[in-house]
Amino acid sequence: MPLHHDTITLERTFPVPAARLFQAFADPREREVWSAPSADTEVRIDSSDMRSGGREAARCGAKGAMKWRLNVSYHVVDQDRLITFTEELRDGDDMLTIALISVEFAEVPDGTHLKITDQVASFVGPDGVAGHREGYTKALENLQGLLVPA
Repeated sequence: MPLHHDTITLERTFPVPAARLFQAFADPREREVWSAPSADTEVRIDSSDMRSGGREAARCGAKGAMKWRLNVSYHVVDQDRLITFTEELRDGDDMLTIALISVEFAEVPDGTHLKITDQVASFVGPDGVAGHREGYTKALENLQGLLVPA
């Protein structure tokens, strides 16, 4: 089993209050809309308890054929300021990646600065890390489009 790991940091400023941006993360139905990285993929959040000590179960993959499972454990959730969680991505019984992810929200004069730090270990080589990077990059683009329509 090849092990590859990296730390991915993505930062964006959104022209909305921290409470609105946090809500986009906290609402499972809203997150299903913006977190899918492409029109050909979908995310289905089956259960979500976003609070310190809470858990989440989700599925993702190609539309109509979601084969990957996500198991999330929330560690520290501080309303409108911080979400920290670990995320396991599995294909059946096979562990693909595991990550410690921090999402920081900071009020700035022109809205809210968002910083995502994703410390990912991939058991499928560099493609697992690339998938995290691409997935979060595309999701943030979708979130921008949702919060700031053209």
